Amino acid sequence: MDDRAYTEDGLLIVAETDSCPLWEKDSFPCGTVRNKDCFFCKYADFRTQEFRRRAEDLQSTGKLYSVCRNEKNAKNKESNL
Repeated sequence: MDDRAYTEDGLLIVAETDSCPLWEKDSFPCGTVRNKDCFFCKYADFRTQEFRRRAEDLQSTGKLYSVCRNEKNAKNKESNL
């Protein structure tokens, strides 16, 4: 059973502290951080301008969530036909 959540476009919704074997470091300069969580992965939108604007509008209550843009994590639309 797949308990992961997806957007309408089939993209996986991830929390800032999630991680997976497909993790790849973003080019964003994050100092000496060695974390391999989604917040620092190049496939997540956590540091895009749009995401930062939305996050500023929300009160900080709990984890931040974004989408993973890695096609290997996307839901296979053909399997849902």
